[in-house]
Amino acid sequence: MKRNLLFFISLFFFHVALEAQDVPCERVVSYQIHATLNPDNKTVTGTQQLSWTNAGSASTQELYFHLYLNAFKNTQSTFFKEMVARSSSLSDYISRFNQGGWGYCDVRSIAIAGTGTSTSLLSQFMQPDDGNTRDETVFKVDLPRPIAPGDSVTLDIEFVSQLPYRAPRTGYVQDYFFVAQWFPKIGVWSNDEWNCHQFHAHTEFFADYGDYDVHLTVPSDYVVGASGVLSDSTTNGNGTTTYRFLGECIHDFAWTASPRFKVALRTFEHPELPNVRMKLLYQPNHRRFVDAFFDATENTLKYLGLWYIPYPYPQITIVDAACKSSTAGMEYPTLFTTGVDLFVARGSQEPLGLTIHECAHQFFYGIIGSNEFEHAWLDEGFTTYATSRCLNVAYGPGAYSKTYLARGDFGIPFTFPRTIKDQRDWIVENHRNRGRRDYMDKMSWEFVDYLAYRNNAYEKPALMLWTLENYLGEAVFGDIMKAYANRWAFKHPQPEDFFNIVNDFAPEDMSWFFDKLMYEPGVVDYAVGQITSKAPVNIQGYFGSGENMEKRDQDAEQDIFESQVHIKRLGEIQLPVEILVTFENGETITERWNGVEPYKIFYYANETKVEMVEVDPYHKIWLDVNPVNNGKYRTGNSLPAFRWGASWLFWLQDLLEMIAILS
Repeated sequence: MKRNLLFFISLFFFHVALEAQDVPCERVVSYQIHATLNPDNKTVTGTQQLSWTNAGSASTQELYFHLYLNAFKNTQSTFFKEMVARSSSLSDYISRFNQGGWGYCDVRSIAIAGTGTSTSLLSQFMQPDDGNTRDETVFKVDLPRPIAPGDSVTLDIEFVSQLPYRAPRTGYVQDYFFVAQWFPKIGVWSNDEWNCHQFHAHTEFFADYGDYDVHLTVPSDYVVGASGVLSDSTTNGNGTTTYRFLGECIHDFAWTASPRFKVALRTFEHPELPNVRMKLLYQPNHRRFVDAFFDATENTLKYLGLWYIPYPYPQITIVDAACKSSTAGMEYPTLFTTGVDLFVARGSQEPLGLTIHECAHQFFYGIIGSNEFEHAWLDEGFTTYATSRCLNVAYGPGAYSKTYLARGDFGIPFTFPRTIKDQRDWIVENHRNRGRRDYMDKMSWEFVDYLAYRNNAYEKPALMLWTLENYLGEAVFGDIMKAYANRWAFKHPQPEDFFNIVNDFAPEDMSWFFDKLMYEPGVVDYAVGQITSKAPVNIQGYFGSGENMEKRDQDAEQDIFESQVHIKRLGEIQLPVEILVTFENGETITERWNGVEPYKIFYYANETKVEMVEVDPYHKIWLDVNPVNNGKYRTGNSLPAFRWGASWLFWLQDLLEMIAILS
């Protein structure tokens, strides 16, 4: 009776938290899962009852499912083949599995609920992306009757998941278990077809919103954290305990268990936002980072809640991932993982950046469910933009940090205390090195390599959003982001949905902006070229014709100089730019150029010479990969003409000092 009362109380407050934000959630799926962890053989044995509602406009007589863990089943999976093709060194990665660390999800039976009729899955694996017949990360079930729009079907499924050793985003190391993508998960019926991609080396996930009621049985000395909220727990008398977690209006469920976890609890409170219970599971040797984990989470909930949309769930779980687990830095609904390197340099902002980034995914992934397979930038790019914005507001610029002699999970971190950099600078640095690798909007697995995926999913879209904010103004762009978050909460937006909202608020049609950045490879790079200021040539020679022809020989007008300013477009992507021309007498002229031609020459006649020229003087175009070449003095001063150049000189000085230290 007591457990039932707690269940209904938890359910009530969960509904209140969601309804308070007036964001309707269309529940397409419902999962009831009972699962047992066997820490000795690294397996999870489970049964699940899945109810699915056809929210489309056409009937379907087949259901598609993800079996993500089968990516780690053998060397012939698409995931593994792509890792081999796109990685230079796989010895460590392959050795993990050769130690007995292969993983899989084996569906033992599947049946329409109440019929007792099982359906074999052995011949129904599908490969919708690449035709690799040995890939078993997607399977299809044929139903005895079509499911019409608005109708539902309920399935009973039995499965066994073998957890992989140190696999990306999931698995185990020692007695730490992070259990993600661990059960048969139904795909998304979208545009009257199944959107259910295979698991690729660079892809993440996509699923419909619904409710989860999950019972997890683990050894009683294990500490457990999971998506949703803990409803109740039962001690079984055989050394195990069963925990019941409820998650409403979420699109996935992940959990973790370890006897080493320490637990800390706090509550996020803000007068304009709902309270959120924060649960931190941290490693015993990371006690000194507890305040940082909480502080970063609180700032994310605060600023993203005020800027975009309030966090609607009553709880968030923060997991400090175990060292060498390959699970740090991953997001799941109402739960995310963060972590700390083995060595942390004095003065660095670790673990603030990673914690804020993963917590920000609770908004751009958790609340706004974009398709990470097909449009990764809608998730990672928005999150990277929001992370840098939150870091700048909450903590300000940080000291530049770098890890030297990196080998696997180890390295020597070093912080340059005199090199203070805007939180966006590291995004620019990464984009500079790989900005020409592919274009932005394409399937995640189609990028030529991981660096191309990384740039076009993270860095380039984040800089695109910063540039768009500067172009439209902070207030207008703030309205755009808030409208996007509220219109598409608990839905699956496409790129066009964001573009349309931008055009709703912008004073002009911004299609030209997105066409250049989404579908054209290359970078933005404008530079100041030649600057000349000369006195005009004396007026000499014959002028006029016939009887009116006369010879003139006199000095030019006094104190007038003819100047030329050359601006060059070095990058492939063309954007309009501002040019600030400063004369020796302090006079300034601001020019606006469409940035299309390879170069542009501006001519001036002025009483004084041109002293300095700056392209993008107010640093609006964060997409510019080389801001150092944006400023120049006419007299050949080697120093950049604006403040961003100073950080590069300090960086060079500190780098030389570091080389001296290491030598």
